[in-house]
Amino acid sequence: MSTPADREIVPANVTPVHYTVNLTPDLEAFTFDGTVDIAVKVRTATDVVVVNTKELEVHAAHVTFAHNKAEQRLDASSITHDEKIEQSSLHFPSALPAGADATLTITFKGIHNDKMAGFYRSGYTGKDGNQKYLVVTFFAPTDARRAFPCWDEPAHKATFDVVLNVRKEFTALSNMNVVAEEDHPKLATHKTVKFARTPIMSTYLVAMAVGELEYIESKTSPSCAALPEPVTVRVYTSKGESAKGKFALGCAVRILEYFSEVFGEKYPLPKMDMLAVPDFSAGAMENWGLVTYRTIYLLFDEKTSSAKTKQGVAYVVAHELAHQWFGNLVTMSWWDELWLNEGFATWVGWLATDSLFPEWNVWTNFVGDDMTRALSLDGLRSSHPIHVAVRSSSQVSQIFDAISYSKGASVIRMLSSWLTQDTFLAGIRKYIQRHKYGNATTNDLWAALSEAAGVDVAQFMQLWTTKIGYPVLKVERTAADKVTVSQSRFLSSGNVQADEDTVEWWCPLGLYTGDEAATQRSAQSTMLKSRSGEFTIPATPAFYKLNRHQANFFRTQYAPADLEKLGEVIANQGDKATLNTADRVGLVGDTFALAAAGYTSTVDALQLLRHFANEREYIALNAVAEKLAHVKTVWALEGDAVNDQLAALSRTIFAPTAHRVGWDFPEGESQLDALLRQLVVSVAGLNGDKEVVAQAKARFARFVQGDATAVHPNLRGAVYAIVLKNAAVGSRSEFDAVKAIWENESLSADQRLAALGALGRVPDTKLMAELLEYSLKGGKVRPQDFMYPLRSVAGNPKGRALAWKFVQDNWAQLEAQFKGSLSLLAHCVGIAADWADAEFADREVEGFFAGKDTKHVDRAIQQTLEKIRAQATWLNRDRDAVAAWLAANVQN
Repeated sequence: MSTPADREIVPANVTPVHYTVNLTPDLEAFTFDGTVDIAVKVRTATDVVVVNTKELEVHAAHVTFAHNKAEQRLDASSITHDEKIEQSSLHFPSALPAGADATLTITFKGIHNDKMAGFYRSGYTGKDGNQKYLVVTFFAPTDARRAFPCWDEPAHKATFDVVLNVRKEFTALSNMNVVAEEDHPKLATHKTVKFARTPIMSTYLVAMAVGELEYIESKTSPSCAALPEPVTVRVYTSKGESAKGKFALGCAVRILEYFSEVFGEKYPLPKMDMLAVPDFSAGAMENWGLVTYRTIYLLFDEKTSSAKTKQGVAYVVAHELAHQWFGNLVTMSWWDELWLNEGFATWVGWLATDSLFPEWNVWTNFVGDDMTRALSLDGLRSSHPIHVAVRSSSQVSQIFDAISYSKGASVIRMLSSWLTQDTFLAGIRKYIQRHKYGNATTNDLWAALSEAAGVDVAQFMQLWTTKIGYPVLKVERTAADKVTVSQSRFLSSGNVQADEDTVEWWCPLGLYTGDEAATQRSAQSTMLKSRSGEFTIPATPAFYKLNRHQANFFRTQYAPADLEKLGEVIANQGDKATLNTADRVGLVGDTFALAAAGYTSTVDALQLLRHFANEREYIALNAVAEKLAHVKTVWALEGDAVNDQLAALSRTIFAPTAHRVGWDFPEGESQLDALLRQLVVSVAGLNGDKEVVAQAKARFARFVQGDATAVHPNLRGAVYAIVLKNAAVGSRSEFDAVKAIWENESLSADQRLAALGALGRVPDTKLMAELLEYSLKGGKVRPQDFMYPLRSVAGNPKGRALAWKFVQDNWAQLEAQFKGSLSLLAHCVGIAADWADAEFADREVEGFFAGKDTKHVDRAIQQTLEKIRAQATWLNRDRDAVAAWLAANVQN
């Protein structure tokens, strides 16, 4: 594990207690002038004070402190900068005495960059048609240093007074409420806005925003016993957009009340502002009291936004508000504990969403989404443990990934299931009370949970957080009432070496034979703690399944006969749902993953799908669609015959349901039924179902002529994609029509992005090349949205090579634009992962990056290479068997 000795951190001989940050943004020159007064404690005598800075022009520094009952001032004799480790050293002519309480004052100038990091600028077209800008902060993980000199590490908590000097027509926001607003003493066009003092917190949570804004407002209920003092909640937007924040506002009020009750600790600030930002590199940022969002995750238009957008807004708001406790109130000690923030916020975000919208079945969605994503990434050698060593700031952004978020949440869900949710939350309340306003470690969490549960939680969980990967459990019936379960490490390549397979995870089996009560009674006792074990089941069960509700983080390999029995249960269960949706999603996911890795055959996985002919649940069908899409991606260059048969297989599963549910959305239809219609129409149409394609074309023609009712908002992305895929090579009328929809700024963000993300479906490579140039260099596509067209072209078999060549040719620009973001540059690398050609991996990926500085994306490169090589092995191993099965079982 990383230790303080090998981290690039500022010396601890001087530490901050309080900051007064005074900034004057200039929204025309895109610069800001600043002064910061930092109350510090001098731990050991020193004549050098080191702070973090980045892209700041430091003008001067001085320090004042009491010495021999008199105030003494020392001006910095020199200021030196180390750009590599982002530190500035302030040299003083004599030493600051140990034990002194001092005030360090630094004046500086910074830039409002366009990189979506630090105190950056975001542009948009106002309702008057003019170009507008706002400036806003995004400091996580290590970019507060771009806005003011500071100790930019999570353990260096302090309080903050923020003062913003802004033009009088602008709104200024920060973490806390405004306590004073007055004319600026020198600038007649400006006002000075002072905010209340924050609680003690880390620098990455400081937030500021300035621009022409409006808001809608609500308050928490005074009748909420857990939150007796009403909290003012607002959604801020650019002018004319605030009405779209109504749904998020309602969610936020209820979620603050819910978390205050569940965590036994009230939300401690007097207000919660949520701001929609046009340019935003992540989904949202949990700044205490001022949460910032990418527009699509905060604004929802009841008339034109899709059901999927609504679900996304609810979850992201819940995730960010969970951080107000997990991350803000209790903060990780160092970035190697990032999962304590993100894993918990992910799990608790789903918990709150489930409380608000139980009809959405979000925990099953979690299995198909977060858990699936975590299992996929953690099946690679190039994955990393949940608790991961982080040495420098350049490494931090690479662990904001599916391990910290989704695997973290998955093992929390496993632990909660094992302990019971009530016991687990009792432990969480202990943890929060013990560490609020401070920093904590994973061991602190285990200690609180162990006290609440009366068991040694660390003994169970330590391997899951400190070791890379997870096991596949192979289960076989050895007698009428016995099964033997053995574990080994799962790798997506299938070629596990002996030295990689030494961990014996503690695995709750969740053994289910149709008796839910029996599964719950045996939860504590049926755990595999060694390499293998024998377990009792009823003598004559119709079936047995491990991992009931898919609650535990492993894959299961069944004997072929037992897998077939599970398939028969699915095919024959009707409305009884002996295997619930989560079980079915897990079974599909495990079977295809095991086939891809070579533990079983792809034919076994395809055979299983025969039993889903009557499937009606959206989340289960979505899992089937994703697995078939992955097979189609890997087999994409295998010729028309095989690809036509794979498309026909998709049609046999999805087209009947598409024809049954139709194109109309009845009033009051459930969220899941709306999502089901969108899925089946999309999959059937993109796989060439003639009826769906014809309907899509006809409705699209009416739609672009002005009939907005021709295509429901939930189906517009699907219709755009179907129409574009079926356009004639050389024709650009469909392309131009969808592009015009993207460029229509009066539409809601999710509707515009649906159009942008569909454009790469065209069969014409010239149009694909035009799209990529337009998206990166045309000035119409925001940098945050570049991934939509890039992914769209890369996902088109005819555009795969073109997209990767575009990334190679434009790497310098992409690196300059995105290296400061949490994940965008890694996504540019990741588009190569669709290939299934080991030679391509060696030549086009590894060869391309050889000799380049890849410290910001080295994990993404290794993971992409591993995926390509694993897929190449899969294709070579099962190519002939899949072709034979398709020929025998699928009619075009």
